[in-house]
Amino acid sequence: MSSRWLALPFFCAICIAYAQEPPKPERQSLSLDDIIKLFNERISDDIIISRIKGNAKAFDLNAGEILELHKLGVSDTVVKYMLNPNYSPPPPVSPPSLLPGVSLNPPVSDAPPRPPSDPLALKVPPESGIYYLTDMMDFMALNLRTVVPSKQPGKMPLFKGHVIGSMVGAGAATRLTSGSATFYVRLAEKASIDDLQLLLLDKNGTHRDLDFGSKPGKPVFRVNSFNSFESKNVSPGLFRVVAPLSRTGEYLFYILGSADEKKGLLGRGYDFGVD
Repeated sequence: MSSRWLALPFFCAICIAYAQEPPKPERQSLSLDDIIKLFNERISDDIIISRIKGNAKAFDLNAGEILELHKLGVSDTVVKYMLNPNYSPPPPVSPPSLLPGVSLNPPVSDAPPRPPSDPLALKVPPESGIYYLTDMMDFMALNLRTVVPSKQPGKMPLFKGHVIGSMVGAGAATRLTSGSATFYVRLAEKASIDDLQLLLLDKNGTHRDLDFGSKPGKPVFRVNSFNSFESKNVSPGLFRVVAPLSRTGEYLFYILGSADEKKGLLGRGYDFGVD
């Protein structure tokens, strides 16, 4: 008997085995709801992107769906992979290594520096602080004040469960008239314009009070003490602030995060009064 006929039973057995093997289930397509569910479960971007690549199918996202993903906090990188599973991010730029004795000064450009968007910005003093723009186009520096508990530090005064801070003096030295006022804020290093809140103080004899809420470390000021203002960045670290001052009284540009518990301070700010 030839070897070909001897191999025939073995070949038939292999065919029968393959025929009896159950078919592999098809991989279910990844949906937008699946992405949102993975994100809500706090799955890392790397795993979500891996699922998107394995799905190998671009999502047909409209503008509303992209905005909704951004509102949920889904990263731009994940959205880019959703729109194109073959997306390849640009390689990161490696900073040059610093060698001993080597200075990495940027090349000097012959182009003149761009002027600030506000010509008055060039006249603002270089020191960090808040400056009021007078009618004579001069800059008047506001005084930096500390806010302390109404009594001795360590004996936190309570008024209906709230902490009350005070500043010495019945009124600020800088006096303004009611109406719209313009200030220039030169920020200190690592400071942000979002750290400022313009608050109306309560006059109390020889001092001015501020209600910090129930927790001094996390101040929650009363709604009626807030005064709105608009800010615009006119040059690096310098903002123009316009505030409508329709109410007379004592005001404070309070600096969030300026409290010092060890020194018994509730914070600092720049004060002025409106007559």
